Amino acid sequence: MLNNFYILLLLIFFLYIAVFTIYFCVIVAASMIKFKRKNKSEIKREYKNIIVIIYSHNNEKTIVNLLEQLNKQDYPKGNYQTHIILDNCSDESSNKLEFIGGAKLWRLTDDAPLGRDKAISWLLENLMSFKKVDAYVFLNANRIIKQDFLSSVNEALQENDVIVGSTEIFLEDADYYEKVWSSVNEYNSNIMKLGRSRLGLPVAIDSDITVLKHEVLEKVQCIDFKNANSELKYSFLLTSVNYPPKFIPEVKTYVSSNDYELRRPDFSFKMKLFYRCLNFKSLLNPKFAEFLFSLFKPNPIVLVAMIVLIGTYSFNYYFLFDFPWAVFLAVVLAIAFGLSVYKSQLYIKPLIYLASCPFYTLSDTLCEMTFLKKIFKRKKKNKSNETEKISIPIQVTNGRNVFPCTLDLISEGGFKKAIFRYKNKTQETNQCYMRMCDAVKNISDILEQHGFRMKICQACAYFSPKIDGTNNMVKGYCNQKAVENPDCIESPETLLWSTCQYFIPQEVNNVIDISDYIKNR
Repeated sequence: MLNNFYILLLLIFFLYIAVFTIYFCVIVAASMIKFKRKNKSEIKREYKNIIVIIYSHNNEKTIVNLLEQLNKQDYPKGNYQTHIILDNCSDESSNKLEFIGGAKLWRLTDDAPLGRDKAISWLLENLMSFKKVDAYVFLNANRIIKQDFLSSVNEALQENDVIVGSTEIFLEDADYYEKVWSSVNEYNSNIMKLGRSRLGLPVAIDSDITVLKHEVLEKVQCIDFKNANSELKYSFLLTSVNYPPKFIPEVKTYVSSNDYELRRPDFSFKMKLFYRCLNFKSLLNPKFAEFLFSLFKPNPIVLVAMIVLIGTYSFNYYFLFDFPWAVFLAVVLAIAFGLSVYKSQLYIKPLIYLASCPFYTLSDTLCEMTFLKKIFKRKKKNKSNETEKISIPIQVTNGRNVFPCTLDLISEGGFKKAIFRYKNKTQETNQCYMRMCDAVKNISDILEQHGFRMKICQACAYFSPKIDGTNNMVKGYCNQKAVENPDCIESPETLLWSTCQYFIPQEVNNVIDISDYIKNR
């Protein structure tokens, strides 16, 4: 029995290695073979109206130079604006930037720094009302750019909606660890990301250099730049709504190794993300499905260990795929890796640094999976109550009668779901969502299919969402007073599950329709 289990495990390993070998060879081939692209003359060229957003917290050393570089772009001055958020800066950033000019400065002076994610979301809330904006460029304050940076962004925007730029790290008094990740960054950019780009496959967002079209932000109504985990989750959100992030190497920034901050998603988070996103609907989207399964990219040390295990067993005992198959896969992988190293132009020292990376990543993964770590996480979960649940009383109507019901909103491990309850009947969302607003919308759609409507703000014509620094999008504005009284300056905030006497169905979506609806109600 134990021997059969061991053989089954080796068979799974073999199939996994075979699939990965094909996948890796395709990526490497795509990075080496230049696909035919449209000539610049064939692309309808127009200058996009671009807003550059930079978040800064005591980045005096680099932000001043970056603003000067933005002011010298070979791009029409009337087609781009620079907005810099100074989040509780205690250095001389504000004075120096004001002296240089050419940017709108937003000074945040609360007791503590607001943080990049919330600060950018707050600024976007002010900028989204701008009518003639085509795209937003998000830059880290530590970046260096060339004179043609915005021109490269503009060219990439002609055919792409979400752009992830490249980062080139130049070593400056770097230690061994920084040299390792500089080599990994160069290899990934020249091979993995470039290959995926040429195959039209999505990549993870890098909030240090990302471009989003205005229509994308109107669709998703949020950004999520808190950390590497949230950036990865946000990348899946964009891909799920058919805006897969595209890596464009020509959109290039530079950064010193002293200023560069390495961010990597946790292995445990990636596995949790895979589990939450794996469903029949996601598999119908080829790019989303490929992106999801790419989370299982193996560590090279583990991959070699698998091949050795299969080779050793098949050499000594009968196996469905005998020893030559194991040798064949090992040779193919070695050739593909050799070609990728040649293409990435890594020399002896960078190659040694690159070879060190699997040991770093494997040790990090093992630390996440140790028994003590699990105990620690379990205790921490109990204290912090990672699973949160609130029950909201709501009303549901079938057009004639109104029924009192309950809506449970559940947040578990960063993912959201909702449960609708009426007496002893329940209806749960058909999957876990990345945003609470999407979970509530799913319940609303299910009820409408059965002839019922939730009388909540999210389904009301007066409601408009608010970008509030979180990707839940649970807040918004009630525009009832603004619609019925044009002199009203501000619309009060509300929550998407709130209910009031002024509820009007969402399809009644303009002032004339609302007036007619009120008269006939």
